[in-house]
Amino acid sequence: MNRERKLIDQQVGDVTGDGIPDVVSLTGTNPFPDTPLVDQVVLTIKDGRDHNEVSFALPGSSGYNPTLYLGRFTSQNVKEILVRTDSGGSGGITYDFLYSYDQQNLRLLFDNESFTNAFTYTVKYLDYYQAEIRNETLNKTYIVSLLYKGEEYLSEIYNSDGKLKEPISGYVNAPGGVYPIDYQRDGIDELLVYQRVVGRYNADGLGVLSTPLQWRSDGFVPMYQTLCIY
Repeated sequence: MNRERKLIDQQVGDVTGDGIPDVVSLTGTNPFPDTPLVDQVVLTIKDGRDHNEVSFALPGSSGYNPTLYLGRFTSQNVKEILVRTDSGGSGGITYDFLYSYDQQNLRLLFDNESFTNAFTYTVKYLDYYQAEIRNETLNKTYIVSLLYKGEEYLSEIYNSDGKLKEPISGYVNAPGGVYPIDYQRDGIDELLVYQRVVGRYNADGLGVLSTPLQWRSDGFVPMYQTLCIY
């Protein structure tokens, strides 16, 4: 079925590096007219100098509320293109892609899948009403008190002496938000990535990992990481 393509978002900024603002647009189609789901997302760049247009299909960017952000993330004096989309799932996962544009080609600088695969986590419940979240890649461990969960929750998984009734493991979700923020106040944006830490089931949140990323040479690296608890 031929579906009408519509404009989703549009931003203006110099993405070619020639000092002249360009027009960057996102378009997509609605496969189900009674929902806000958007698919077949296409990124179009209109060169401010010669007004030529180049378009790119963006696999993985289908979802809800796709948006554009143009900002400097590398040391180059040019804007990069951040595309962010909500998955719409119960996990609150987002699809986030950062591109640079050069000589009519897109270069992928960041995406959720690569970021997720770069870190290995273990999440396990401990005796005496605690949980351990360990980032094996960064060799960093967080210990979280579970006492705030309440007596009913704790009695399901702990004996009266505070020992676990059985081993319980959790997991860390894929990013549920990637935000541009200029930590250094130098005109260059960093990426702030949020990930939910989950206990026995997806609604059983244990906290949120916050990881600011800074561009170094040819990729993003963590500045530090913290665990925000409820």
